[in-house]
Amino acid sequence: MTSFEILAGTLRRTGTATGARSVRELPSAESGVLRFEVIADGPVTLTWTWPTGSAVTLWRASCGARRELPTDWGSRRRINSVRSAPVGSLVDDRDRSLLTVALSAHVRGCEFAIGVNEETAEQLIELVADDIELTDGAARFVLRIDLRDVHFAEALRGVTAEWAADLGDRVAVVPEIGRQAMYSTWYSDHQHVTASTVEHHASASAAYGCEAIIVDDGWQTDSTARGYAYCGDWEPTSGKFPDMAEHVRRVHELGLRYVLWIAPPLIGVHSKAWERLKDRVLGFADGDVVAVLDPRYPEVREHLVECCVRPVRDWGVDGLKIDFIDSWAWEGAVPDAPDADCTSIDEGVERLLQAVRDEVQRLRDDVLIEFRQDYVNPRLWQFGTFLRAGDCAMDPVENRVRTIDTRLLAGDRAVHSDMLVWHPTATPETVAQQFIGALFSTVQVSMDISELSPEHDRVVRHWLGFMRQHLDVLQGGELLPSRSDARYAQVKAVGATTVVAAFTDPVVQLADSDRSVLLVNGGSGPRLLVEGAGPGPVDLVVSDCSGVEVYRRTETPSALWAIDVPVAGVARIERN
Repeated sequence: MTSFEILAGTLRRTGTATGARSVRELPSAESGVLRFEVIADGPVTLTWTWPTGSAVTLWRASCGARRELPTDWGSRRRINSVRSAPVGSLVDDRDRSLLTVALSAHVRGCEFAIGVNEETAEQLIELVADDIELTDGAARFVLRIDLRDVHFAEALRGVTAEWAADLGDRVAVVPEIGRQAMYSTWYSDHQHVTASTVEHHASASAAYGCEAIIVDDGWQTDSTARGYAYCGDWEPTSGKFPDMAEHVRRVHELGLRYVLWIAPPLIGVHSKAWERLKDRVLGFADGDVVAVLDPRYPEVREHLVECCVRPVRDWGVDGLKIDFIDSWAWEGAVPDAPDADCTSIDEGVERLLQAVRDEVQRLRDDVLIEFRQDYVNPRLWQFGTFLRAGDCAMDPVENRVRTIDTRLLAGDRAVHSDMLVWHPTATPETVAQQFIGALFSTVQVSMDISELSPEHDRVVRHWLGFMRQHLDVLQGGELLPSRSDARYAQVKAVGATTVVAAFTDPVVQLADSDRSVLLVNGGSGPRLLVEGAGPGPVDLVVSDCSGVEVYRRTETPSALWAIDVPVAGVARIERN
């Protein structure tokens, strides 16, 4: 067992590294950030304690609706290349990071636990790294401990910057089109999708400025029962897509890129590939009709590489929506695999995705690869170009939480909303709230927008235009979300313009540097309160949820300035 010292002013803690060959503190260019290089021959357990202080929540990758301070006995999570990421941040009620802990991108798999110890009222940190990429023949990784008094988003940016440095030129380049609005067929069509419905949606969505269409589940099966028993061959069904290449060509003529859904881990008992690969599975995932293929076998990877490359090579698609790869975060007993050429499932997954990337990049260098929110691990930065929030149909709050959570760890990956959908009888404000919930991401729309009412049409065109006009700040500005414990009461992005979306907290505090400001009313009341807008006169323009101007005037703000802003409307403030 090796020990290491964690010092912060007069505060000292001794950590232990069980199983480590050595632990060495590295020089750090950031004051208040400690970095320890750990070298081992096998699994390593890192353990220490830390004061809880004024923390109100533990921010974790893919933390979902639970924003608590977990106990040490309830905090353990399994992290894999294909699920979550090795980072946690203790955050106070001022959004300050009290302690942010991360493992470098060299770790494929680990157990990650930060939780309150009931006996000591301190945080017990226990990290077990057990699947580590070999560097120079050794298992080597870095433990990062950030003790700076900074916004937790800044602490997380430090983590993602270090992950990017770990991976270097292995990080996949994000095509700019990956940050543009797209249409998805899932909520509008589900498995009833056909070539004609895709072309219908492509034509309609192109008129709204969408740049790509994502054809989801259903192209590969005549079944519409929402199951996966026919997965595994990944060939278009002739009844729905009689000539896939010609169909893709027609979509391209409409001006859209074409992204096709595929779920490589899944193989159904009704697929042609089942008899050949049924002995190369980890186990069944859905009763006795769908199994999860074992990527440790080269013949499994060869089959899946061909399935992923064929759409790009033979049909001319521009990208893949690669789904269900978290199925490879296998929680059951892992079967023996004497003929496998990988020591772990994660290694097999990475070999598969690397082969897919290599092959499709030989065909085109701007291919789009969509992963889902939980695949936020930096190990996957090598393969994916954009991340979509997990499914949350018609839920703008969850879309807000999931897109912001994902943005905080995505590095340079583009982040997309879950597909936007609403009832045809919804109020215009309700439709606008769907876009506002996804404001700091790229939106995917999944309504038949050729059937929109005039009121909904105006809302959709306005918000798609707003997000396109302010893309640089919304997606590229400094992101500062507020109150993670309250599921982000406000979200601010700072660039040449400052955009603040106020959700459950109507009091907006501006900095002296916020000269041109857009306040978005994402709450339920028709008034926002602004602090720090003065002292001089400001120009104010207020519009409603459709972008129609309600009023404009020049005012000298009071210390707490009340602005009437319609629900789902926008106030533009220009400081003189």
